[in-house]
Amino acid sequence: MKSFSRSHPASGRRRACPPAHRHAASFARRVGSKPGQALQAPRRPHAASANESDAGASRRTHLGMTLSALLVSALLFIVGAPSSVADPSPDPDLAQSVAAHEEWRGEASEISAGHVDLGPRLIDGQWRAGLRHDAESGAVWRDPNQTVLRVNDSAIMTAPDSADYSFLADVAGKPVHVIPQTQNPSVVWLGWNTQDPAVTATIDRGLTMRVGPVSGPGRAWLFLQSGTFGKPLLLADSGAAPGDVWIDSGTHVHANWAFSQPGTYTATVTFLGTTTAGEAVNASTTLRFAVGDAVSASEALAMAAPAASGSGSGSGAPAAGTSQGPVSSESTSSSPEGGLPDWAFLAIIVSVALSLLVIGALVVARSRRSRAEQAAAIAEADSLLSPLPTARGEGNEEAATASSQSVGAPGAGESAEGPGLGNGGGEQ
Repeated sequence: MKSFSRSHPASGRRRACPPAHRHAASFARRVGSKPGQALQAPRRPHAASANESDAGASRRTHLGMTLSALLVSALLFIVGAPSSVADPSPDPDLAQSVAAHEEWRGEASEISAGHVDLGPRLIDGQWRAGLRHDAESGAVWRDPNQTVLRVNDSAIMTAPDSADYSFLADVAGKPVHVIPQTQNPSVVWLGWNTQDPAVTATIDRGLTMRVGPVSGPGRAWLFLQSGTFGKPLLLADSGAAPGDVWIDSGTHVHANWAFSQPGTYTATVTFLGTTTAGEAVNASTTLRFAVGDAVSASEALAMAAPAASGSGSGSGAPAAGTSQGPVSSESTSSSPEGGLPDWAFLAIIVSVALSLLVIGALVVARSRRSRAEQAAAIAEADSLLSPLPTARGEGNEEAATASSQSVGAPGAGESAEGPGLGNGGGEQ
């Protein structure tokens, strides 16, 4: 910046701008203000950062709440579906009504076509597992242990060779007998239901259907196909441990029953559940299959039931040729009731609680850190402002010194020019 100059009215000399003024102009240019204007305090550089920290803390809080909601939803799903769920989307073709007065028959019989459902019933205070057969004369319930389900050669299909059906790898591309999930009028159509009025009124939520053990000349599978292009869900495999299938009360379901070889097969099926009063329900029976046209129904009826696996009722499997006895609803509480055991529920609850505590601790820690960052930003901004009064004070001292020097200089000049003025006065 150039120094301002002015002419002395008497001597014609130029007087330089006092050093104090030069210092003030220079300082004003450095801080971005014009000479004569009041100095403006610099902006706090981290004010926006503090607001962003608050916004980030709010987002993290929202994220924590979302994760908590997801964990609770997962818990509810696990509690509501304790085992393999075999309740596909509602099918209008499966709509039916089961009446409490439907007849129960215990004589030996054979069913080779038509609709049949396996399910629990409460008869005279006793829980029984029966086959509900849609006969021409009306629906009747039959004793499964006295009924042969004929799977004729019209049920032969080629097993798929696909990674989705990996459990059928041993028979991929080979002919197998299949009771299909979708009805074939020429083949028996076996499913299950929990629609008996006593079941819907008494059972708490639903039951577990345990399929196995299975005996026969080949291997057998029970699997569910969800939709036309859905992947199959394996429910039971005779080459593995018994499979548990969860069934909601009031449900009607059909699935695929596949057999690798012709012959006679027997399968133990047990329904496990709990009444709304807290009583355990355990009803077990034996399914008898005659797979192939050439297999004798009498042979199937005479075949021994599979060896008890120890997971069913305490009485074990019944002898062949005898009627399955009813199982009382007053079973001991140690019997399986379906679903997850108590320790699994406790483990899930503890896991969810710990997850919520961790999320809460993270949110609180981050919030405190954000407040600390905000306080540090404010302190840093204040530290930038603190040198200003000191610099201004130093400028005032320099201005005062320069002013005193300037005042002193004209005094000397006046003493030097004093005689001149006197001479001028003398001339006047």
